[in-house]
Amino acid sequence: MDLSSLIAISRRYGRDKDYVLLGGGNTSVKDKDIMYVKASGHALSDIDESGFVRMSLPRLARIWDKTYPADKDEREDAVLADMMACRCEGETARPSVEALLHSLIPFTYIVHLHPALVNGVTCAQAGKASAEALFPQALWIPLVNPGYILAQVVREEMAVYKKVTGTVPQVVLLQNHGIFVGGRSPEQVEAAYDAVMSKLARHITRLPHLDARKPEKAKVAKVLEGLSAFYGKDTPFAVLLNKELETKISDKDSFYPLSSAFTPDHIVYSGFKPLWIGNEIFKARVDTAAAVKASVEAFEQEHGVRPKVIVVQGVAVFAISDKAMDLFTDTIKVAAYTESFGGPRFMDDDQIEFIRTWEVEKYRVSVTT
Repeated sequence: MDLSSLIAISRRYGRDKDYVLLGGGNTSVKDKDIMYVKASGHALSDIDESGFVRMSLPRLARIWDKTYPADKDEREDAVLADMMACRCEGETARPSVEALLHSLIPFTYIVHLHPALVNGVTCAQAGKASAEALFPQALWIPLVNPGYILAQVVREEMAVYKKVTGTVPQVVLLQNHGIFVGGRSPEQVEAAYDAVMSKLARHITRLPHLDARKPEKAKVAKVLEGLSAFYGKDTPFAVLLNKELETKISDKDSFYPLSSAFTPDHIVYSGFKPLWIGNEIFKARVDTAAAVKASVEAFEQEHGVRPKVIVVQGVAVFAISDKAMDLFTDTIKVAAYTESFGGPRFMDDDQIEFIRTWEVEKYRVSVTT
């Protein structure tokens, strides 16, 4: 099959930061009994034929005839093994974890993305009600663990939708995750995305204020000294202060809309939550660098991982890489957009813990870093 159309639409969205950041998102095309789906670890921005896996749709359909273990780790291992067995002969790449979900949606082309504007709705307190009002023909999926469980819920909800309406939804909105759009052609997919994004843009009451601000050099230097003492001097720290953050990092209450994870991508790339360091580290007779290092050590001891984003009250946000900062900036955008739909709603603690320990996401990190 000629994959040029799938490659073109994948790159079109993959190169637009309003739709995709880093390795997020995945795409597919169906041709009779075969589905080509993005392989895990490939970025949409520069994907080519080698970035897709051929999978058997009949074999994928037979997964629903199986009963899997109740234990989540055993279930995920078993589902992964069955998914790998659904690859066509000669395929060696690992398919996207959402391959099973792609196979369920009966459109030729599927494009799954995580635009901040869309997640302003999917990550909002009034997200479901707002989505139903704005997009009455879309299917809303509540927050559930990704992978097999998500595909199972979508399968059940699509059956109900079809029974009620006699049709299948072209747009599926996933709470605290993103959006799936299907179409018979790339043009249909693009038209649907344009309609969703333009309607959301008309209903946003406030845009994030991302105008750059200059943090205090002396304080930044002291913080970086402490961070380098813990992470190492070669760590490429990114430092950010903008108009939005000037307000958000003034105190811990103001910081709440940025204090946790909105989606799985945020957990993977910028951590399940930032480390907050109060401005008491700048008091007289306090060794600021030592206090920063001690705060990071305490975070790692409590949570078992190092923070990827560190917020210093009244100073700036520090990230261990540009990638981590890109996703934290996305958090800033999503938080601002949620204000139009009832305010922020983070992922639940159990979903956050699932993502943190999920083998699939550990694999994705290993092949994209």
